[in-house]
Amino acid sequence: MSQLRIETMSKNTTPAEKERQHAEKVAGQFEDIFVQSMISSLRQSSSIGTEGGGMFGEGPGADTYAQWFDQNLSEQISKSSDIGIKHALMQDFERSGELKDKATTVKHSDLAQQQVHRALTAIDRAAMNAAKNAPTGGIDVTQ
Repeated sequence: MSQLRIETMSKNTTPAEKERQHAEKVAGQFEDIFVQSMISSLRQSSSIGTEGGGMFGEGPGADTYAQWFDQNLSEQISKSSDIGIKHALMQDFERSGELKDKATTVKHSDLAQQQVHRALTAIDRAAMNAAKNAPTGGIDVTQ
């Protein structure tokens, strides 16, 4: 039972961890938008000087296909490659003091989990001692 409580309580994140997760998410979104913008610019520049409007022609829906292409290609590149923009942004956040560095956040998180574990162990130990010392073998709640 105490293991279940420890696992449940350890899933709670500290405010610093939530802030880091949010910052990582935003930095990742920025990297995705940057890559998509770069791909779009490359695709558009490849069709300069050619007739027919480029990869998707000039007809109706060409812009929709182009946007779809740019978005999907940028997602695949972001998933399969480490562009480095997200990492650089996270380092800048840490360096400027806007975000605690990851090592400090992890140390505080581990310390909090250890303290929760100790507290739950002490509670379980106290409950076991109370059960052992009760005259009927259980805890007397009438007193």
